[in-house]
Amino acid sequence: MPKAGQRPPLPTTVLGGFLGAGKTTLVNHLLRHAGGRRIMVLVNDFGEVPIDADLIAGEANGVLSLANGCVCCSTGGDLLNALTLALDGPTRPDHLVIEASGVADPDRLADVARAEPDLTLNGIVVLVDSGRIDALASDPRLGRQVRDQLAPAHLVILNKQDRGAPPGLEARIRQLAPGAAMVSARHAAAPADLVLGELATPGGGWRARAVEAPSHEAVFARWSKVGGPPTTLDALGDRLARLPAGVVRLKGFVALGDGAMALVQATGDQREVTRLPPTAAAGPTRMFAIGLAGELEADALDALFAET
Repeated sequence: MPKAGQRPPLPTTVLGGFLGAGKTTLVNHLLRHAGGRRIMVLVNDFGEVPIDADLIAGEANGVLSLANGCVCCSTGGDLLNALTLALDGPTRPDHLVIEASGVADPDRLADVARAEPDLTLNGIVVLVDSGRIDALASDPRLGRQVRDQLAPAHLVILNKQDRGAPPGLEARIRQLAPGAAMVSARHAAAPADLVLGELATPGGGWRARAVEAPSHEAVFARWSKVGGPPTTLDALGDRLARLPAGVVRLKGFVALGDGAMALVQATGDQREVTRLPPTAAAGPTRMFAIGLAGELEADALDALFAET
């Protein structure tokens, strides 16, 4: 119980899940269904702050102010400064959401909430792509990280159910996340009250880690590009069809010849090119990819996205 004059600890939810599971879509869903709560989202990721353009009311100092009273910012690797903004800023949020990168261990981010007396961990929510999770969890290079992401989950969202799920998936996920509740979703549209609810065991302490996880840098390589000639939607679709081997996830904004921007995404065998509204994501082309170390062909990506 907080003393008189003290503010209660800030409820905190950590969102995890492998690349392409749908975390960005879930964040946008939560912000649209905030139910009057002021949510602060900290995006611990490699790419752009992933908030839909129609939610943004303004931007200053790297923080997006949203039309519903929520805010979103990228931690840029500096989680402590971002937490200071959440805890000591002029308008304290009602709920803090930390979105882990697709290769991060959400339990390590949850340790921040466990250690900080001004925060309380509501839960670790992990999304999975229902159609890909079996292959990812058994992959000789990626499997350990995928399984480690699931192990501490309090809630697992079996996402992309509109694309179908293999028989027996829930039972296999239950073995990987034995303490988790489970919910199925399409387009990451899980109930906001459930995702932001009190999922963690009250008084739960630090989780023991008998074996140190391998460095992300030993498994993954990154590629990025800023600038380049404008192009067309058809040309972008052709480029995505010719992505070089080793790309696990690609995402970015590409300038089109008529001054608009396109959102480009690729995960596994899924490819998407979306023309954005005229004022959305304005600026130069900016792309990011992550792939397996030693297999991500950076030169091939450079050449592909330098085409006119």
